[in-house]
Amino acid sequence: MTDPMNALISFKKAFANNSIAPQKAEIHSDLLVLVDYPNGEMRMTYALIKNGEPIALLTLINAEPMKGFPCFNIGYAVDKAHRSIGHGKEILRKAFDELTNGFKRAGFPHLYLEAIVSTENTHSNKLANSMLDNNPMSCTDSVSGQPAFQYVRQLF
Repeated sequence: MTDPMNALISFKKAFANNSIAPQKAEIHSDLLVLVDYPNGEMRMTYALIKNGEPIALLTLINAEPMKGFPCFNIGYAVDKAHRSIGHGKEILRKAFDELTNGFKRAGFPHLYLEAIVSTENTHSNKLANSMLDNNPMSCTDSVSGQPAFQYVRQLF
């Protein structure tokens, strides 16, 4: 399982060094978005900015389509100093607004999101349960081989 906290740490360093140039999101002024292509695959990263610093991150990569419609696998992380005060829900809600706005404007009738979360990650499971799917399926993570839950949400 890829740890989204590593992505947040890398993003924070690159942001501080001005080695990335994320754009302001369209709807939410405290959200930045970066689209890049590591290993030739598109990745969208949303960062929640507080006091000029990224404190939470949501990353999306292409996944297998669901019911013939686009699907993104998501990962999210909140800086340890900013946890348990709602920033996880905030970045998911705001990123969902941005995705809905952009994909509907592009003419997509539906968009799906999927999160694979370790069964041991209590906080992430709680967030996924409230924001994605309150009836996840048990699975085994294909990368780590660890037991996990698969959360799926039709965003629109």
